[in-house]
Amino acid sequence: MEIALRVRHVGKIFGKHRVLKDITFEIFPGEIFGFLGPTGAGKTTLIRLITGLLPMEEGSIEIFGNNITTRFEAAMGLVGGMIEHPCFYRYLTGMQNLAMLSRMRPGVTQERILEVSSLVGLNNYLNQRVEKYSLGMRQRLGLAQALMHKPKLLILDEPTNGLDPAGIRQLWEILRQLAHEQGICILLSSHLMSEMELICDRVGIISAGQLLDVKPVEELIRSVGGASTLYRYKVSDAAEARHAIRLVTPAPVTLCDSTHLEVPLPTEEADALLAEINHQLMAWGLDIYTITPVENRSLEDAFFYMTGNGGGPLA
Repeated sequence: MEIALRVRHVGKIFGKHRVLKDITFEIFPGEIFGFLGPTGAGKTTLIRLITGLLPMEEGSIEIFGNNITTRFEAAMGLVGGMIEHPCFYRYLTGMQNLAMLSRMRPGVTQERILEVSSLVGLNNYLNQRVEKYSLGMRQRLGLAQALMHKPKLLILDEPTNGLDPAGIRQLWEILRQLAHEQGICILLSSHLMSEMELICDRVGIISAGQLLDVKPVEELIRSVGGASTLYRYKVSDAAEARHAIRLVTPAPVTLCDSTHLEVPLPTEEADALLAEINHQLMAWGLDIYTITPVENRSLEDAFFYMTGNGGGPLA
């Protein structure tokens, strides 16, 4: 499989302080990969190394086989980025800013500018001066400039900053389309773990300059799910059902109301115990309406489990 971004044994030192240590991972075309890390973990430093904004000191970085040290222009020609807050000429219109930036990228036509502006929902505002743009509109303009030259690797730092809920939802739909339909590799960073959980295929957790793990989001959440799973029953008589269940398992049964109860079951034995409990409930003449596993784990739980106390506020 083709590798979009290969990071090998990357380290970085500022003065006497080591901010990155032996970072190694790979990401692939068509996936959305997210970085999670507390403030000072080295996440932003790593992104700046990948985009050439900081010089390499240790290790290597390749973008579609192009080493950024020896083939910098070839590597960066494949990258579109929006790092931190996008900056534009405030007294120029959105179109004038994009037209000026397009001269830095060969082959970008006015039709392409209009295409990406429409994609990010900015086409009705292109003739307004940027000084009149809201923060969310400037974010959209930043995404448009990152997409103009059809990059194969898109790097976004806090892309939802300033967007309202509808704008965030639209952005995620755009990114899914770019990755899963057009095969663009997307690397993004956000402090909003609920958003990362919804959009990312895989995530890498960075703490104290080290990459702790790289896993698919669902697998990472499952890894902190614990040894038991909580099941919520809706039955015809919860009090009677509790007596019946106690004949099957010593697990504590919690009455929620007259028809609902909850019981934790060992995850590895859950299927067999559920079958036995259901058989027992029916033998008691009770009706079973629903059985629902209570999923209360999230990417945030996984993050704090991996990093201890999280290492401080998220960046």
